[in-house]
Amino acid sequence: MTGDERPVLIVGSEYVPEPRSHRQLPVATLVILGLTILVFLLEIAAGGSTNPDVLLELGASYGPYIRRGEYWRLVMPMFLHAGLLHIFLNGYALWVLGPLLERIYGYGRYTCLYIGAGVGASIVSAWRADSIAVGASGAIFGVASAMVVVGYRHPEVVPWRWHRLFGRRMIAVILISLAFGPALDFASRIFKFNLPRIDNWAHLGGIATGALLALLIAPPRPGDEVAPGGASSEARSEAMVVAPIAIVILAFGLTARHYRTFSAVTRLLNEGAHLEALNQDDAALERWQQAEGLSPNDERPHEALGFWYLEQNRSSEAVEQYREALRASPDSDEAQLGLAVAYQKSGDQAKSRQLLDGIRKENASDADSQEELADLCAKFKLYTDAIQHYQRAIQVSPDLAVAHNNLAWLYATADDPQFRNPAQALEHAQRAVSLSRSRQPEYLDTLAEAWYVNQNYAEAVKVETQAMALAPNNDEYKDHMARYRKSAGM
Repeated sequence: MTGDERPVLIVGSEYVPEPRSHRQLPVATLVILGLTILVFLLEIAAGGSTNPDVLLELGASYGPYIRRGEYWRLVMPMFLHAGLLHIFLNGYALWVLGPLLERIYGYGRYTCLYIGAGVGASIVSAWRADSIAVGASGAIFGVASAMVVVGYRHPEVVPWRWHRLFGRRMIAVILISLAFGPALDFASRIFKFNLPRIDNWAHLGGIATGALLALLIAPPRPGDEVAPGGASSEARSEAMVVAPIAIVILAFGLTARHYRTFSAVTRLLNEGAHLEALNQDDAALERWQQAEGLSPNDERPHEALGFWYLEQNRSSEAVEQYREALRASPDSDEAQLGLAVAYQKSGDQAKSRQLLDGIRKENASDADSQEELADLCAKFKLYTDAIQHYQRAIQVSPDLAVAHNNLAWLYATADDPQFRNPAQALEHAQRAVSLSRSRQPEYLDTLAEAWYVNQNYAEAVKVETQAMALAPNNDEYKDHMARYRKSAGM
């Protein structure tokens, strides 16, 4: 399970099970793999399997959302994956290990173990990790730990050729795989690689849950075929599959409902932003209020309304909206910053400073986190803080193009003239365009604006022409071009 991570379960080729007859087909493993692939295709269709917003919409584990009652997020992560390599590695590990344990337990008990371990992994991840998490590796670690328990407590049900695999070898596999995460994180820090972090809390949760369930759920014993009343123990064992199937169906149903609501709220928020840009404030406010009514537990409508109230100098209403946003998502930096600004405008400087200090302490020092925090500070016109965070992001990662671009835009367009710096705007804009090899239209647009504030209008027109060639339907770029051409006397 990952939060933009790609955990690996290392399994040697000698562990591949022997060919099975049709009767011994690993039905549960095949169904789980098929469902996981289907969900991965849905991720791609929804906007990309590595897009954090898409993963959140489709049920990724995230502590604040689970704590507000979205418990279906404990189930969905084991079917979600962040990228092709992630699903391939987890799919291979499941295909290697799953049939072994399913052969011992039967598909009913095995499915209970797998889904239970996946849920346990999500619980521990949401409790201890601070990022979104997806992936089947927590459940797969649960399968591995269950194999160890079975090997030591029920050796009589394990074929003799698998005994070492259900014991010391699997313990070694688990330990090596657990060590892989910290080793990768250490290497990324030392060599400055931008690699996803591996969520070992999810792995530990899967291991603990898988072992506990294996202790509670004993595998069927050889020769124990007929129970009182004539019902076979195998039939009773396989009937257990009803419970995990019901849990998965419920989770998928709730996810589908959430996705529809989320999409509707997103549409209303975008419509509101577009109407606001056209100075149709009443219509924009109506859209945002509709979004709020449609999903009161979504922080985004509250944040949009809070920001609008701030712009209208309605500080008390802004405070109320940002408090609601924090109730829905306590870790939202945007809501905390908005509330700090609202307190500042309402005259409560102590509360404002307390919130701002807390945000600085809580945010990570990595370049991406600093850049995102800078963007939020710029949105709320906290220009001093924004510049500091952009500069920290660039110090940590000198080639972070988005930080150069957004800092250049601030220097070129800040509402407060004391923060404008045309020379610095041009320097950072040129750096962003160079790093992106002139392939990002928004970076070219920023460079054109930097040329404009440096009063080189002809160069502004030239660069904006490049931006419009990459994004010909962008109305904002068209407006910019009209302004540049007018200044250039064209």
